[in-house]
Amino acid sequence: MSDGEWAEDQSGDHLSPADAFAEWAATEPVPLDRAALAIAAHCRTDPVDEAAALAELDRLGAAVREPIPEAVVDLLFGAEGFGPNRGRFADPANSYLDLVVSRRLGIPITLAVVTIEVARRAGLELHGVGMPGHFLVGTPDAGMFIDAFEGRLIDRAGAAAIFARFESRQAFDDSFLQPTPPEAILLRMLNNLRTLHLRQPDAPSLLAVLELLTKLPGCPPDEFLRLSQALATLGRPDEGARALEDAADRFGGRDGEHLRHAATRLWAQLN
Repeated sequence: MSDGEWAEDQSGDHLSPADAFAEWAATEPVPLDRAALAIAAHCRTDPVDEAAALAELDRLGAAVREPIPEAVVDLLFGAEGFGPNRGRFADPANSYLDLVVSRRLGIPITLAVVTIEVARRAGLELHGVGMPGHFLVGTPDAGMFIDAFEGRLIDRAGAAAIFARFESRQAFDDSFLQPTPPEAILLRMLNNLRTLHLRQPDAPSLLAVLELLTKLPGCPPDEFLRLSQALATLGRPDEGARALEDAADRFGGRDGEHLRHAATRLWAQLN
């Protein structure tokens, strides 16, 4: 997908969106807005205006009347009109932060990212809550959450009720309401896109997602196998084999040996 210049690293060198994503994902704390915009830039063929998206988030943050959850909710889901894209929930655009900001439409996790980033700019620290089935936003009050998809504040009972709608075969547990770190938010965003591109097969788009997944810290070896398979599907088995060899050097041990054997099998396809 996009491989042009996107951002600069700490030394001032220009980075591709994928390399920028890798750098943001490894930064502490993770700049969630920048990393999410890098996802959009890498996974789309049309240009992403990072500066415009960040400027709009800045404007929204400055417009919050008071650094409290109620004020953030009132601004975003009232005056500014952010809301759920119910009619086209499976549209990949719902996962691209710049489009969510400009269209005012998204899915729970990207609306949550907007909420977290606008609140941060207003001086209020919120966090993601990766409850199974429905992503929420946590507040400084441990018993209060923001359901960004519905644009409202809810309590623990409200969160449990939402969970019951989506996960009827599993009992609710308070551990589902623990804070989700930014890198896990990025992983969930990418997994959402992966699922979309598997349901509606789109090999180039799936490859772009896998390229970013393999740049996340702590990425498991299996993702590199999936990346190599995606490259082979697109007629690029040599690139897949090299990716496996690089991953084998990174992991070492049994995982490295397994990856190297997979690379050998791909090289054999070229003979």
